Amino acid sequence: MESAEDLNVISGIQSITKRDEDYLINFKTGEKAKIYIINNHVFRYYVSPTGVFLDYPMPNNAGDVAKITVKDVADYDKETFKKSCVNELNKYYQIDINKVQILFDKIKATMTVFDKRTKKEVLKESSALLYSDDKSIQSLHQSKDEYFFGGGMQNGRFSHKGNIIHILNTNNWVDGGVTSPCPFYWSSKGYGVLRNTWQPGVYDFGSKSPSKIVTTHNEDHFDAFFIINSQPREILHEYYELTGQPILMPEYAFYEAHLNTFNRDYWVKVTSKTPGAILFEDNNYYKKYKPNEIGHKKGILESLNGEKNNYQFSARAMIDRYKKHDMPLGWFIPNDGYGSGYGQTDTLDGDIENLKQFTDYATENGVEVALWTESNLSPADPLHPKKGERDLSKELSVAKVVALKCDVAWIGSGYSFGLNAVDEVTEIFMSNTKVRPMIIMVDGWAGTQRYSGIWSGDQTGGQWEYIRFHIPTYIGTGLSGQPIVGSDMDGIYGGKEKEVNIRDYQWKTFSPLQLNMDGWGNIPKTPFSFDDEATSINRAYLKLKSMLMPYNYTISHESITGLPMLRAMFLEFPNEIIAYTKDCQYQFMWGPYILVAPVFKEGFKRDGIFLPDKKQIWIDYFTGKKYQGGTIINNFATPLWKIPVFIKDGAIIPMTNPNNNPNEIDRSSRTITLYPNNRSKFEVYEDDGVSSDYLKGHFATTEIVVDAPRSNMNGHLLINIEKTKGWYFGMIKERTTLLQIMASKEVNHVKVAVNGETLQVTKANDFEDFKRSENTYYFKKDFEVNPYLKSFNDALQAVLLIKIHKLDITSNRLQIKIKHFTKRFRVLGEYEDDNVLVTLKTPDNFKILANDTTPTTISLQWSPVIEANYYEIEKDNVIYSNLDTTQFTFEGFEYNTQHLFRIRAVSGDGLSEWSDYVSASTLEDPVVM
Repeated sequence: MESAEDLNVISGIQSITKRDEDYLINFKTGEKAKIYIINNHVFRYYVSPTGVFLDYPMPNNAGDVAKITVKDVADYDKETFKKSCVNELNKYYQIDINKVQILFDKIKATMTVFDKRTKKEVLKESSALLYSDDKSIQSLHQSKDEYFFGGGMQNGRFSHKGNIIHILNTNNWVDGGVTSPCPFYWSSKGYGVLRNTWQPGVYDFGSKSPSKIVTTHNEDHFDAFFIINSQPREILHEYYELTGQPILMPEYAFYEAHLNTFNRDYWVKVTSKTPGAILFEDNNYYKKYKPNEIGHKKGILESLNGEKNNYQFSARAMIDRYKKHDMPLGWFIPNDGYGSGYGQTDTLDGDIENLKQFTDYATENGVEVALWTESNLSPADPLHPKKGERDLSKELSVAKVVALKCDVAWIGSGYSFGLNAVDEVTEIFMSNTKVRPMIIMVDGWAGTQRYSGIWSGDQTGGQWEYIRFHIPTYIGTGLSGQPIVGSDMDGIYGGKEKEVNIRDYQWKTFSPLQLNMDGWGNIPKTPFSFDDEATSINRAYLKLKSMLMPYNYTISHESITGLPMLRAMFLEFPNEIIAYTKDCQYQFMWGPYILVAPVFKEGFKRDGIFLPDKKQIWIDYFTGKKYQGGTIINNFATPLWKIPVFIKDGAIIPMTNPNNNPNEIDRSSRTITLYPNNRSKFEVYEDDGVSSDYLKGHFATTEIVVDAPRSNMNGHLLINIEKTKGWYFGMIKERTTLLQIMASKEVNHVKVAVNGETLQVTKANDFEDFKRSENTYYFKKDFEVNPYLKSFNDALQAVLLIKIHKLDITSNRLQIKIKHFTKRFRVLGEYEDDNVLVTLKTPDNFKILANDTTPTTISLQWSPVIEANYYEIEKDNVIYSNLDTTQFTFEGFEYNTQHLFRIRAVSGDGLSEWSDYVSASTLEDPVVM
């Protein structure tokens, strides 16, 4: 980096003038700047040492025509700009916009931004802009309670306060690497910044000075869009307004994908002890060899369609295996390997016909076909195409391929080249097919989301680290304006660890993409590669994801304008400070109602699960147990079949029948699972699931409103299911309605009205009677939330089932009233702070184990209390609950930081008094030491 002497400092503002389309700033040091008003809270600040202003940043390659932003500044509505004005004050120039004020210090040339809506200063430069021939640097003030997010897919990270991130295309797929950089970050203080550049950068969020943010890009000018808004949803929305709306995943993409090469390699018969040996249907073991590896061995060449006496080595056979094991499978990539191709004829057209035959077979089985690409997408000479070239136009129009995986071999350069590549792909899609473009890639940038989802690259499975670092990676990617995120199931390499494999399937049930990248590991990468136990558990979670499709699809649609599907905790609970920090980096919200805390360490207990909001009750999805919010729970039982999944009390979750692909969804029925608590509302979204017609207004929405007594109270339950609004091609209007209402006792008064007219409903005698009847209700005491876990989970829940006959959902409003409804259960941790038992002793000898203190951990110990069921420790005003031993270690601290602790005992009847506080500090940075 240049020394301070090598950097130029802008200084002194000579004038700010409002012109026809912008504000022109003249600096006394000779530079010029423009302020473009995009809307009433978004503006572009462009500083040019030369006085030259480009509409778009210069791409890295002359042929790259894709743009970061989707509109030219001149295309935005001018009304806000016309109503804005510049005022010259004593020390400042003030540009006044409808909702924002921008102040420029006349002497220092620094910028300060006020949000008029919150009446707060949200952004302030700590020093003037610096620049050189190849660098521009902005420094901003940082508040103590301010947190930062964005930067793209920063592996292993989501909250950047106190850290440095690199806006750099590293092609480094592990923790600390950058899979897909993005020059966009935002602050919890109420602003976001999009640097309008194709050049690498470095963002320092206080690693050297906690009171500063220093952002640098490798170019001689400063060009950035500033978004001023206190709501994360709106910051992301405005980012999408600038750079493009994210793609909406087609329905099939929510299901697992299988990827491998089925057209290149040879299978040689070997013994079971041969490394890499795989048992096939003929009860023989075979090992796969690439053409350059097989030597003089005799092998069988694989193919897509198995037409050469090689069926068990074909792509068709793999689809058959998923069906045999009753496994959901949505899409399939048969050429994912260097030099694979998809046919063994003498011509490109012949190979495309071979691909079409496979696509026909796949679609007959409910599976869509995609392709991997390592090269250009069109023949060099379209009139004389050569075998081995690609012709995406024909792959789409003739072979009916629906999606593309753009790998590092083609787009590894990233930046403007990567965005231009997927822009080109999208254009070909739109010209040759009516299906919704679906692309996944690495090496993205700002704007990638409007064309593609992101996967995290190539890693080794069979390791706990693989799961651990991906959790904050996914969270951070969503916060960077890229909601479609995924990775290979249990990695592309390695494997062979059953527990890791299962845990990866479990948590990725609550994620957008699941990719089985087969052919590179030391075990086949399928959900049925281990024993029957693993196969059954993996199946159960894949089926659960299929059952959640209406909920998943709704939150996916929400993500194209606002919050991502996979959400940082603070997006749903903005008042919980801990949710902004690394203390919550290993859990997330899947939409508004489902909290997921993945298991990322060996063993069958999970620590450190933060259940937010002390007034909120959380329900263990698999057992129905209730937990009071406002605490961090520990020692949560996680037998192999189970990960922590909690439902927010009050949830409305639309569901469907278990299925293996979208073709198996029963569109003539709708299921709504309710966890009644006070008032809640959810709007279900649907469209045809395959086309881009939703962009033309072809979709439907259904609002569901529930008014219920608060948890553990009696009262009347009112459910309103409004008429469905909208329409799309192929929509089935006539549907039955099934309500699954979590309850604690039977009811005898259920009233249903259709458009205000009473519908007679009867109480079923038993569950069999309920299943064969219409307009009926039944209290089921042995309800299974996931029937595919029946052999593992003996925790049955109670549910009130209501079934209503088939009606036109677009013309019929349903109202359900249930008198004397109750959902009364014991709630773990439901104690008021004044519920102190004088007979329950406070733990003695509460102390720090000084010899065990490290730069990132602090251990505590205390004496047992015989009457205690468990203990609670308050750490820095956050309660850690369900501690069932007399020693506990807190992890994840920053170096050389001080922390306060106190402890109390908890019994079945109440709480002890809190102990006195004890204080401890972590050690210094071990590198410095």
